[in-house]
Amino acid sequence: MSIWIGKIKGHNADGEYIGTYRAVISKEGHFLFKMTLYFDGITNSNSKPYKKVEFISSNVAVLKRKFRMSLPTKEKEKIVWIKKILN
Repeated sequence: MSIWIGKIKGHNADGEYIGTYRAVISKEGHFLFKMTLYFDGITNSNSKPYKKVEFISSNVAVLKRKFRMSLPTKEKEKIVWIKKILN
């Protein structure tokens, strides 16, 4: 079984680092993939857009695009995707 992990750093309007947005895509059944979104902030005082949100699709590329479009930041940086193989 393999999973995809995507990460991107989040910045506010002033350009200050506020935390990391992370997506984990795993296989759900035979034909579906499930993506779970996380936000790891640097402080608890920041309002977190989401702690845990899930999306389901039959295509990994659709989920990757959904992650990019769901980011609340205006600057779209490159997302680093890593494929890990689990036993």
